[in-house]
Amino acid sequence: MTRTVDPRNLTRNQRERLQRSKSFEDVAEEIVAEEYGLEGLALDPDWWDLRHPDRPTKHQVKSTSTTVGEKYPGDGRFRLWESQTESLARSDGQAVAWYTFVLLDESAGLLRLRRAKPSTVAGWVESRGGWNQSGHPMGRQHKLPWSVVFDA
Repeated sequence: MTRTVDPRNLTRNQRERLQRSKSFEDVAEEIVAEEYGLEGLALDPDWWDLRHPDRPTKHQVKSTSTTVGEKYPGDGRFRLWESQTESLARSDGQAVAWYTFVLLDESAGLLRLRRAKPSTVAGWVESRGGWNQSGHPMGRQHKLPWSVVFDA
């Protein structure tokens, strides 16, 4: 299920940070925390971003906008890491893990949120050819187009 957030309902600080940069990871995490009653300060921020205060639920937030890049413009995409997805999928087996995708829909002027189980996300990656080398210490990655998440 997709939720929408009107940026006019954000705090002034959040709106200013959202307008300053297309990289709005921190604002996205704050919005997800507010929408789902979560808190930050994850024990291992490389593996998950937020948690539920009363349950051992892990939430990983991914954010992008419908278009990215000025030098090389293109459609936005979510960067996923294989090792992170596998770790969350193991927790998913105990029903305690979620990905939450946040899309800045520039044409509609809205933020769109969609939660998905890590096993669903892994299925999207596999259906698109699997994991790719990244050149980063986090290991293999997949850049998932926003349309796969929000048009599915």
